[in-house]
Amino acid sequence: MSKLDKNLSEWVDLIDESDLVSMSLGELIDSTAKDFPETEALVYSNQPDVNDIRWTYKFLSQMSTNLAKGFLDAGFISGDTVGVWGPNHPEWILTEYALAKAGLKLVTLNPLYKEKELIFALNTVNATGLIHADEIGGIKGIDVISKIKSEISSLKHIYSFNSGLKGLMKGGEGSSTQLPLINPKDVFMIQYTSGTTGVPKAAQMTHEALVTSSKNSHIRWQITANQRVCHGFPLFHIGGSACMTLGAAATGAVSLPLYIFKTNITLDIIQNEKCSIFIGAPVLLTAMLEDPNFKNYDLSTLECLVVGGSNPPVELLKKFSKEFNADVINGYGMTETCGLTCTALPKDPPELKAIAGLALPGVSLRVVNQNYEIVKNDVPGELLYKGPGLMKGYGNLPDGSSGINDDGWFPTGDLATMNKDGYINIVGRAKEMIIRGGENLYPIEIENYLLEHSGVLEVAVFGLPDEKYDEECCAVVRVDETILNDPEDLREWCKERISRWKIPRYIFFTDSFPVTPSGKIQKYKLQEKYIKDLSMS
Repeated sequence: MSKLDKNLSEWVDLIDESDLVSMSLGELIDSTAKDFPETEALVYSNQPDVNDIRWTYKFLSQMSTNLAKGFLDAGFISGDTVGVWGPNHPEWILTEYALAKAGLKLVTLNPLYKEKELIFALNTVNATGLIHADEIGGIKGIDVISKIKSEISSLKHIYSFNSGLKGLMKGGEGSSTQLPLINPKDVFMIQYTSGTTGVPKAAQMTHEALVTSSKNSHIRWQITANQRVCHGFPLFHIGGSACMTLGAAATGAVSLPLYIFKTNITLDIIQNEKCSIFIGAPVLLTAMLEDPNFKNYDLSTLECLVVGGSNPPVELLKKFSKEFNADVINGYGMTETCGLTCTALPKDPPELKAIAGLALPGVSLRVVNQNYEIVKNDVPGELLYKGPGLMKGYGNLPDGSSGINDDGWFPTGDLATMNKDGYINIVGRAKEMIIRGGENLYPIEIENYLLEHSGVLEVAVFGLPDEKYDEECCAVVRVDETILNDPEDLREWCKERISRWKIPRYIFFTDSFPVTPSGKIQKYKLQEKYIKDLSMS
């Protein structure tokens, strides 16, 4: 590991063979089944909306082989793309491994997708198959699919999680079909970037990139065999289907996914299954703290909380650590880098655990200005990524480009600083930076200040257009009304703590925020709302 220059924001780490996991997802689950045959690979318990299961690695390996043979016997051809549409069923993960073994590609579909979104997502990748939950959001999946099937000319095979997969597995049990050899460098997973703005882009990830990033994330967090990890990421999201699922398999850990997040159910799982780690978006932890019975749970086995999916303010992480009586580590990553890019070391002090942290093995990072020049330490700029987790590129950009720069660096769109030791701190999205009268304001810095007020529960800061200053700062806040009930009181509180130009000109209280499925507050929706409400358009 080396840095080129102690004064510049560039961290270079060339991948070596020990860090690169050159295997397919099928090889991963089969090798783990040999090393940890009786270890629970997947546990669903204490969740009334889904059947209890305890699948060992040996069982999951065998089932996925049978299903993979069933897919090929049913007429799927290696290289075909298959959509998976449904919430966090166990069958979702079974399907993931089976598709990998059969040489098929998986495109993940948000269970909240409506008809037009499904048509777009499936047509974009010329999907030949669709595996779906029987019921999605109270609607029968097959009813929706029947309406749109004629608009997806490539779609030939449709199977449900329940009866459909059971039939394929039964047929695959006695099948003599040989599974294909898989090149780990082939694309396996296609995910549409959820993002907070713009049209979804189809990020294409290889077996090798997915397994390597997922394994290295769990090694960095010191997750070991048989450790019980409860997590709250959707499986259609990189955090669920890659980091959590494949990271557990790479280390022999026990994965306990949430079917649908509910505070009491999640707390039941952590308590009753004696989980030592919980991983999820900050919004989930905030909700658990607000459960009226939170103090009655025995969470003494919980050692560490890993937060990801958004860029949480430091004050919020301090609150989590205190209330859950556990270490808190922030993790930073994105779909295009197959999940985790950097995170702190477990031995790091709290102030370093709260920021994005150090790059994973083999990952190189640099921070550049608008002229693409590497900036000095602690100077904000756009974060660029190069490493083993990098996607092969977007598959649907109008100009046919990959989204990766010609020199191999990927522009993340995030604003960051890098200190002299290589630690990354995300200070916002490049598009979210507020430029007020020539001054750069970073929303997360202001959010951190506001969260120091005991009455502030959640906050989103963004810019609104202004004739005089070009932009003005706006804060939308969810509050504890027993402590804070007037925006002007919060503004007065700010005057003694925040520089005058950083005090939001606009402060609005709200009961809830619009969020993406990964838990990110959709600031652009708030921006649109208040531009309209304030007649700024």
